[in-house]
Amino acid sequence: MKAQLTFSGWAWGRTLLLAMGLPLLIAACDKDDSDKPQPTVAYGPTVKIGDGSGRSFVAADAQQQPTEIGVAISESALTGLPAMPAMGTMYDMALPDGKATSQLPFDHISFDWNPNGHEPAGIYTVPHFDAHFYMQPMAIQHAITLDDPKGDIFPAADKLPAGYITPPNVAPGRTVPMMGRHWLDPSGPEYQPGGSFGHTFVYGTYDGHVTFLEPMFTKAMLAPGLSMEKEIKQPAVYEITGKYFPTLYTIRHDAAQHEYVISLKAMAMR
Repeated sequence: MKAQLTFSGWAWGRTLLLAMGLPLLIAACDKDDSDKPQPTVAYGPTVKIGDGSGRSFVAADAQQQPTEIGVAISESALTGLPAMPAMGTMYDMALPDGKATSQLPFDHISFDWNPNGHEPAGIYTVPHFDAHFYMQPMAIQHAITLDDPKGDIFPAADKLPAGYITPPNVAPGRTVPMMGRHWLDPSGPEYQPGGSFGHTFVYGTYDGHVTFLEPMFTKAMLAPGLSMEKEIKQPAVYEITGKYFPTLYTIRHDAAQHEYVISLKAMAMR
């Protein structure tokens, strides 16, 4: 009987130690998990757009390598948009600071509203947005003038995707003030018989350099449930090396956040 009691006491004590140690073990595991690097999303300053707002963002993986950069605009930003000036309204957006942002080639974003669209007539003359991802300082971008002669200095052809063209003396082919020269994809559906403009991807140049990447899309596209993703045609040579460049662009509706997201993603080091 005494031996049995001794054994029972040992067993009870062992059970007690295990019971006391288990929460400590779980807490230690939780701490280990929380100490592990996690993916992040950093946001830039909020900018008023229409009756709502917009902001830039940069997403990164656990190693702080960039995975996506874009603009998130609230659903309410689609109402109360200005009808004037007819040439459109530009909303400058600073990028968030951080390691992931520094590994991208972009300096800032301009989210632009075109209430009447722009030339060529019958193609882009519908209400639409541009998201310019600029690779030049904002001060230089803002100093570009209409038909600025530096806009006629083109980069080497291999710095633009094969087939892209810039229509002479017609917007957006001409040098647009505070933007630059626009290069379009003539294989897009808007240039085909019976086709129409929904979204497209534009390259921009100034003073012999590729200076921006631009998803362009109609206001009518932005509707609940929207989710599209498309490959970005790539050049043979990149304007900047040692940076992450996007290979896809997306336009989507985030129902949980009540936002529309326009982004560049699927980054590749160049």
